[in-house]
Amino acid sequence: MAEAQETLRQVRDELGCDHRAPFPAIYVHLEQSLKDAVRNPHAFYEPSWLAGDLNTGFVNLYLSARQADQNGRTVPAAWRIAFAAARADGVTAGQDVLLGANAHIQRDMPYVLARLGLRRPDGSSRKADYDRFQTVLDRAYGPAVRDVAARYDQIVALADDRWNPIAGLTASQLFRSWRETAWTHARQLRDAPDESARRSVVRSIEANAERWAARLAAPRIPDYRRIRDRYCAAHNPS
Repeated sequence: MAEAQETLRQVRDELGCDHRAPFPAIYVHLEQSLKDAVRNPHAFYEPSWLAGDLNTGFVNLYLSARQADQNGRTVPAAWRIAFAAARADGVTAGQDVLLGANAHIQRDMPYVLARLGLRRPDGSSRKADYDRFQTVLDRAYGPAVRDVAARYDQIVALADDRWNPIAGLTASQLFRSWRETAWTHARQLRDAPDESARRSVVRSIEANAERWAARLAAPRIPDYRRIRDRYCAAHNPS
């Protein structure tokens, strides 16, 4: 967990004012919140799974997508849209965060969950720990948003409905909904009776994450890239 946090911190720092930086910046806070949570021996039924295998596998999928994009290789559609938006004009740091979160939660998470298994060694469901992780997200959210606003884009400090392109839903509500969808998709992957059925689930996962990415990336503020870059340079002196 400490290694993952340090790697994400390095990615954030290497990116500087690149518009891909807000997502790993948020992720650093999430890792810290998870580290704090597992200090309580009663926080989770199976902390070695949540903070160990699941966390490591999940972080690695983001790092793999980032590396593939850096090397010009093909990346999943949701990540492709997220990275393209970060290179375009008119996107806020809030959108960059949500685009990364969508690709990571709705696209990546089902595969990690299905691979690691949805049940503990004693046969009981891991869903309770998965749901408890929402508290980790909620605790990280405030500090993470303030950090992104201070570093990259002051508009992120405004209320959710001012920078969130999904009207009527806060980022926290989106994360809760996306995590439920991810669990459902993981269960469908697990229960697929044959390869044809599994491919059908995979298509649903990819299409769902891509639809959300397109929706999140659509709103644009003309010439906002210049404003963001100037703000970031002023608040992150080299």
